[in-house]
Amino acid sequence: MTATRTGEAMDYRVGEVAAFAGITVRTVHHYDEIGLLSPSGRSAAGYRRYRDADLDRLQRVLLYRELGLPLETIATLLSAPEAEADAHLRWQRELLVAKADRVTRMVAAVDRVPEARAMGSALTPEEKFEVFGGFREPEGYPEEAAQRWGDTPGMAARHAARGQGRMGGSRAATQGCRQSRCEGPCADGGGP
Repeated sequence: MTATRTGEAMDYRVGEVAAFAGITVRTVHHYDEIGLLSPSGRSAAGYRRYRDADLDRLQRVLLYRELGLPLETIATLLSAPEAEADAHLRWQRELLVAKADRVTRMVAAVDRVPEARAMGSALTPEEKFEVFGGFREPEGYPEEAAQRWGDTPGMAARHAARGQGRMGGSRAATQGCRQSRCEGPCADGGGP
């Protein structure tokens, strides 16, 4: 570690912070650019320098990301004046426990599939989808998806079937997904 001691606090370079957290330097830079994780200081040469408090904040950011919260929501949570680190950690723990419970239920549901096959019985449609633990498409997802990725032909058909009409969207997004690992609406077969 090439952290330097300045007074009582340790200073860390951006590469060290990225390595500690298991993220890329580009991600750390991005978090700085959007005001989510600003460095405590700069070196004489202008390089970002992070302190232990910055690492604590990054830990909270990454926990919230793991829970699926968007960066905008995380920024709002972390900037609330009444927000305290311990309160955030308690809330994160509650969310993680709930997520662990959902995953445990999903594992049990997946385990029932080979058990049912071994016994020669078929699962009901409800049992097949029990693996999702009562999952329902989040409220406002179609609108958010159209905003983020555009209205793909599959999404347009979905909206038409629901009587929602065209959601709008960028022309580029409707021409097909170019991402190697798409998380957009085309990931469910709704687009190219």
